Amino acid sequence: MPGCRVFINRPNYDLKQICAGKSVIDIGCGYGRNRAIVEAGGGTWVGVEPFDGGAHTVVGRAESLPFADASFDIAIMDAVLEHVEDVGAAFAEIARILKPGGLFVGYAAFMECFHEISYSHLSHMPLRHYAEKNGLELVSIAGGRRFGIDYHLQVLLYPIPFGFARVAIASAIRGVFRLKSVGAYCALRLKRRMGHREAAEKARAYYGLECLRQSVGLNYVIQKRGAADLCEADKPSVAAPGKMAPLAA
Repeated sequence: MPGCRVFINRPNYDLKQICAGKSVIDIGCGYGRNRAIVEAGGGTWVGVEPFDGGAHTVVGRAESLPFADASFDIAIMDAVLEHVEDVGAAFAEIARILKPGGLFVGYAAFMECFHEISYSHLSHMPLRHYAEKNGLELVSIAGGRRFGIDYHLQVLLYPIPFGFARVAIASAIRGVFRLKSVGAYCALRLKRRMGHREAAEKARAYYGLECLRQSVGLNYVIQKRGAADLCEADKPSVAAPGKMAPLAA
């Protein structure tokens, strides 16, 4: 298990909520689609791209950000980490420019196929590894909404419209995982003579892990250590580590 809270088929953070009144850096911001969300909540937004993308961006690479230490409350990398050549260096830069207790959030491709110069497709394991190596903590991970199976079917059948079928296929996949978790519960009870509570918890964790390891991508919340120095009112509203969150269907 990832060693953090796990959200299946439900979001693990609300971008508008966590960015309210905060200083936000959006690395690999593209056309700046997150800008309106951040500014609607009273936050300040800075977009970064590795090339001159217009007046709304600062030119810089994820591995070498042109900002001072502890400059931002929130860092966003939404579908960007897979396009970074040196993921470790990017994490080091995120840790450097975040304030103590700051959040690093976004989406990382996992079972997506190679696309647009993608280098590293990441499971929860490297996300946790790079976080811990740089004084950060993986707080929560979310997956299980879409899977590699339905994603690759869509890629295979392109340009035939297939998006409408992905919801049904993903639901069926989660159904299979639920049946497997029931089988795991029965095996733990009958073969290992495990108590109901422990067997149910392990079966639930098995379901979550199956969903994560076949997810097309993962949403993550990573926090810079030092949150204890913040006032309670200033702490972001995110899931605490240590337990699986309630699972959605």
